[in-house]
Amino acid sequence: MYVILSLTPDRNGHQGQVALNTERINGFRECCYHDIGGNVEKDGAGYPQTYTEVLMKGATVSVTEPIKTILEKINEVSQTRIDKFKTIIDGN
Repeated sequence: MYVILSLTPDRNGHQGQVALNTERINGFRECCYHDIGGNVEKDGAGYPQTYTEVLMKGATVSVTEPIKTILEKINEVSQTRIDKFKTIIDGN
């Protein structure tokens, strides 16, 4: 099962997407953006700007979605898969 997430922007401002295999995800870590001086970057309301690191077997991927949204997407994909198996078993 895969979920599609948005990558954090690179130095040129390009922001692509990535499809991650949910069976290889080990965990998540929420991090703050830092400026050149090491200070936390804040948005217009004064809140720290954050991104999420998805910790996987053999890789770490930085994405813009918060942990709650990622977990919702994983649950949605899992439920879709369960529904497909039920349809196959029921013969409908």
